[in-house]
Amino acid sequence: MDTGTPDPRMLSTARTIAEDSEPLVTTVTFDDPLDPETLHLHTDAGIRADTGRFDITWTTKHYYKYHYTEGPTFNYRYDRHPRIDLPDEHFHEPPAAGHDDAVPSCIDVETVRLVTLAVLQLWRDTVESGDVDQLQQPDPP
Repeated sequence: MDTGTPDPRMLSTARTIAEDSEPLVTTVTFDDPLDPETLHLHTDAGIRADTGRFDITWTTKHYYKYHYTEGPTFNYRYDRHPRIDLPDEHFHEPPAAGHDDAVPSCIDVETVRLVTLAVLQLWRDTVESGDVDQLQQPDPP
């Protein structure tokens, strides 16, 4: 299955949206400044820890991955890519975010702007409430 190659333009858009909309995003870097494949957003707050990080990938075929981590004990991710057993948009639940932990995602928009805003708002709602059920709200922001 060809999901496309990393799209630097989409990654740059996600970076700008995160920097402009979420003050708890403190450091934003690319894995490779000349040929980026992943955008790293470091946060000054976490769900189970004091800090966290999003690793974001967007492809030329408009597939994405927003992987949130607080190290080896707490991870989740929102993905959009083809799967036989689930919708293209799916969510890998915490704490492991394993392949078998996937369920349909509450995020059903597909533009980089709206997906980034939704992921960050779901994360913030969860940080503020401490309730991981906020990661999969019935009507996401």
